[in-house]
Amino acid sequence: MPVTLSFGNRHNYEINHSRLARLMSPDKEEALYMGVWDRFKDCFRTHKKQEVLEVLYTLIHGCERENQAELNVDITGMEKIHAFTQLKQYANPSQQDRFVMRFDMNQTQVLFEIDGKVIDKCNLHRLLNVSENCIFKVMEEDEEELFFKVCIKYGEKIARYPELLEGFANKLKDAVNEDDDVKDEVYKLMRS
Repeated sequence: MPVTLSFGNRHNYEINHSRLARLMSPDKEEALYMGVWDRFKDCFRTHKKQEVLEVLYTLIHGCERENQAELNVDITGMEKIHAFTQLKQYANPSQQDRFVMRFDMNQTQVLFEIDGKVIDKCNLHRLLNVSENCIFKVMEEDEEELFFKVCIKYGEKIARYPELLEGFANKLKDAVNEDDDVKDEVYKLMRS
């Protein structure tokens, strides 16, 4: 069943699950991919699907960043959270409850679901930029809710200002590497 998106212009647009999953991708080429048949049909459309997808991608992800490849921090997970939240916001209000972001049973993956069907996921270790060896304490329901609220806010800021995260991450790495006491505390925290 397609999802209806609305942008305040009194027009509703229906989009299927596979297109929504593609649009969540931070990789613009993947997000805007159109098959041969769609590209052919676009030649005869007055309103080009390619242009609509580009506008929708910009609405969801914000403007392009030139130096994305220079970032030393993996922000893909936060961008997915931001994109999913934006998609949910643009969905018709009566359909917004169809969009669910939750953890898997082991709390190692964040799952993005529409109508109970997983359309994308991201690894919690990569999301938090920590080693796969790091063991997390199981979160209670209220902690999960707070975690997602923080991720949504960070995702929004990272999508708009990724250079802030890069600067912060570099300062944090330098501080940890310069001070053995801080390094010990970080390792203790990660092991607990």
